[in-house]
Amino acid sequence: MTPHPKPAKEPTRRAFLGWWLGTLLAATVVTAVAPLAVYLFPPRDPKQIKEKVRVALDAPLTGLREGAASRFDAPAGTAFVMADGGENNSPGDPTFGGFLTRDGGQLRAFAITCPHLGCSYAFDDGKKHFVCPCHGSEFALDGSVIHGPATAPLSHLTWQPGPGVNEIDVEGSAIGG
Repeated sequence: MTPHPKPAKEPTRRAFLGWWLGTLLAATVVTAVAPLAVYLFPPRDPKQIKEKVRVALDAPLTGLREGAASRFDAPAGTAFVMADGGENNSPGDPTFGGFLTRDGGQLRAFAITCPHLGCSYAFDDGKKHFVCPCHGSEFALDGSVIHGPATAPLSHLTWQPGPGVNEIDVEGSAIGG
């Protein structure tokens, strides 16, 4: 006589409910512990790790004439850090470009991000001020609002002259992996 294999046992209702409740409990624990882990071991925040980002301008700093602006972009893998903010811009927010202006003999650097809704604005050489193409906000060379809808001035970038005649060092951070 050959032994017959025992038929596979079907799970009982009690076993199924036990498995289901165990899985539910495990999911609840993971959901509750994950935010606690992020709080205790926060990820690296690029806003907190600032470094100098060297930028090459199109022309020497001394060549920037009164009432003019020179656009510059963050090198690959970096972002500039806004020094101040208003509306949708906040201190420490990243931006990927900027403008250097000469107004009243003073050099200033501004983030290229419009405070209204974050569009990139441009310099209008004819008007001698900045214009945002998205909603028509206009800004003077000192960053103040000429006309809205923006209500806050342009955000400044912290900078200093670099070692070369056409270089500046802008406060920024490395981004990406």
